[in-house]
Amino acid sequence: MSEQRMQHRHHFRDNPRDRQVDNSPVSEIKRSISSYSRLEDLPSELLVNMCDKMGNYLKQIGLKTNQIRRFLDSVRKLDNQFSRGKNFDGEQVILLKPRLAYAAGRQRDKVGPFMEVLSPAIDRATNSYKSFKKLLTFIEGIVAYHKYYGGGD
Repeated sequence: MSEQRMQHRHHFRDNPRDRQVDNSPVSEIKRSISSYSRLEDLPSELLVNMCDKMGNYLKQIGLKTNQIRRFLDSVRKLDNQFSRGKNFDGEQVILLKPRLAYAAGRQRDKVGPFMEVLSPAIDRATNSYKSFKKLLTFIEGIVAYHKYYGGGD
């Protein structure tokens, strides 16, 4: 595909005037996350509400708990590398996105919505260890609510 055509597609996709109104929980959660520049500024009450909605939605579309847990394990390993924030590296956090993209590429219809929500969250978790921990809490909450709503392995 030509570079000009790719730029046009990218521009079209990102132009708010060209988007259809989407009232799914995914779009609502993305908007909420995107309204903060740092994930650490996201109020805990709002985070819990988003985890609840996302966990329920992922269960409804048939995403398996182990698919979410695999990504959660990657985030936890990264947390261990950061040694409680002493070795925090935002560059390592942003590298979670290709790992998530790989999983979404394999099952776009089920993992895609998870990726859509986590991508802006990852972007906002690169600036501090506190924001990264909020990302970890967010993913753990999604897993918890997914399980609560009957999501299986």
